[in-house]
Amino acid sequence: MSGASFPASLARLLPRAMDWRIPLALAATYASFGSGPAGARAALDTLPPLLLVGIRGFVAGAVLFLWSRASGAPRATRRHWLAALGIGLLILAFGAGGGTFGQKTVPSGIAGVMSALLPIVAACLGYLLFRERPARRALIGLVIGVAGLGLLLRPGADLDLFGVSLLVASQCAWALGAVLAPRAGLPDDPRLAAGMELLCGGAVLLAAAGLMGDVTGLDWHAVSTQSWLGLGWLILTAVVGFTAFGFLAANVTPSVATTFSYVNPVVALGLGWLLFAEPLTWQAMLATAIVVVGVCLIVSSKSETQTTTRHPMTSGHGHRRFIVSTPPSAEGQAPAPTGRGG
Repeated sequence: MSGASFPASLARLLPRAMDWRIPLALAATYASFGSGPAGARAALDTLPPLLLVGIRGFVAGAVLFLWSRASGAPRATRRHWLAALGIGLLILAFGAGGGTFGQKTVPSGIAGVMSALLPIVAACLGYLLFRERPARRALIGLVIGVAGLGLLLRPGADLDLFGVSLLVASQCAWALGAVLAPRAGLPDDPRLAAGMELLCGGAVLLAAAGLMGDVTGLDWHAVSTQSWLGLGWLILTAVVGFTAFGFLAANVTPSVATTFSYVNPVVALGLGWLLFAEPLTWQAMLATAIVVVGVCLIVSSKSETQTTTRHPMTSGHGHRRFIVSTPPSAEGQAPAPTGRGG
């Protein structure tokens, strides 16, 4: 091989050996999804919760929708829009909207750790609604995760009960959306699906904020710089996070793409302490470590059951279509793969 051709040959080999976009996309999902509670805490300084989440969802959804269409995504059908409306209501309106209300009285770090409820509740709903029986590892993860959350929310933890209740309810709504999303008939393009969900959920929240007087009653000149920065960060991370996950879902295994599920609590707890001087007790750190172990077992177990990933999650969590392999029949012939899961 000549000296002139060697650099060109090496350049052709490097992208296949190590795609620099993968660690960048992983870092983007960690930073985007993990910093959500801190961004909301900053924006809530002078912005009402429903208006805040509504603006974020509508603006980020419009960017993702237009970007996907400009990139060649097929035109959405009426069924796609109806599905996006239903999932957007669960994930953004009830999930993010209710959770942001809860964050008014609960530290952002605690709210971030409580996001680990989503895979726990989703696993339970998958079994209750569709008889998707968790693997043994996932069951162990469920027990460990619940134990960690129990330590975090123990009596004497000095947390606002109403705020915690709103966060729990919001995670349940989000989990239901994640479980139903693969069956709702959403578009296959991840950015298009995310954009439509955010647009629909954001529009509903903006309408609700208008009915509650948040739009006309707010003194826009009195909105603090901290709130504008928090809102801008939430919009930016929505676009970046969902785009980065869409890339990961198409290029790495689900067990790698979903690692943000157990990195999020650590990032949220650290940012709450660093940016807002939220107390960081040894009980909270121990509870977070236990929760992370539980979520890791749940997510890794679920990933192993997927043979084909066609639809990455949008709005932070869920939806993956995958083929469920069935054992060979009595005649020794393996039947065609069937079924889809979330």
